[in-house]
Amino acid sequence: MDVGLKRELERKVRAGERLTREDGIALYESDDLAWLGALAHEVRTARHGDVAYFHGAEAGGGLAFGVGGWRERAADVDAMLRLREEWDGREQAAVPVGDRSLSGLEVLKTYAVARLLLDNVPHLKVFRETYGDRTAQLALQHGADEIEGPAGDEVVELVQDAGFRPVQHDGAYTAVREYDGPDPARRDEPQAMRL
Repeated sequence: MDVGLKRELERKVRAGERLTREDGIALYESDDLAWLGALAHEVRTARHGDVAYFHGAEAGGGLAFGVGGWRERAADVDAMLRLREEWDGREQAAVPVGDRSLSGLEVLKTYAVARLLLDNVPHLKVFRETYGDRTAQLALQHGADEIEGPAGDEVVELVQDAGFRPVQHDGAYTAVREYDGPDPARRDEPQAMRL
């Protein structure tokens, strides 16, 4: 993607203009995941600040839409646009659902593109069980604002380690419990990876 197109897409996003199918495909085709992730993170942060949500129980809610990765980018964009047009507000979250064969790059691109295209969808959820803890944490940096999966101290730490302030919500996205944000000392020093 050339610099001119990047700047035009940035302008549209920051002005709150609705992105087109062609814009979505161009975003998927971008080789610059750092730029794409930063743009999606900017939108996510404007909407939710430093908060990342989780449900206190296995919620499983949200409108799921299938994703196929780089080979299916036009179909993925079409699915997102259909969801955007048909969104009626009954569900609070959308959930990109792919299988475990998707690479981390494909998952993160999908979340970034979804956050930029789904401008009327309040929340974008990532399933820990599908993509694993590390990819779920990275998805929070690429547009997602909620981690779905077994709740408890472990999810609180995952959210904090990703750089966000965990907030447990109920089914209506009302805050049930708010936690402290990330520990700056823990983020400043490399931590041992948990497998």
